Amino acid sequence: MKRSSWMVHYCDDGAVRRARLSDFTKSLQFANDPAVGGLVMFGHKFRGVAHNLMLGPIFGIILLIYAYGIWNLRAWVLPLAIVYAFYVPYNLVLFWFTHFDSHPSISFIVGYLAIALVGSIGTAIYLAYHRERLA
Repeated sequence: MKRSSWMVHYCDDGAVRRARLSDFTKSLQFANDPAVGGLVMFGHKFRGVAHNLMLGPIFGIILLIYAYGIWNLRAWVLPLAIVYAFYVPYNLVLFWFTHFDSHPSISFIVGYLAIALVGSIGTAIYLAYHRERLA
């Protein structure tokens, strides 16, 4: 079985951590503080414990499947990585501009996106560049 490199493990760690620590607990986060907690998909923040209780684990499972595919260098993970690479910036920017009266500064947005995109776009680029290693 082919094993992935340290770069893929590093990028993959973000997906696993997010799935494990964040998405599975969205309903608890929302119940604790509705202003801060809650799942955001395509810029829409889901309100209500039931929505977060249902959608959080679904999205968490998708991210765990994504992490499994990266970890084991599966060929089916490349399209998912590309979709996720576009989803992350789209979701972040759309959320900021639809849910805040005062938008974050451009320097904040660029800095935050730079950090957030290292894992999502970096993983997609790495997998595309090493396509021949995917099983």
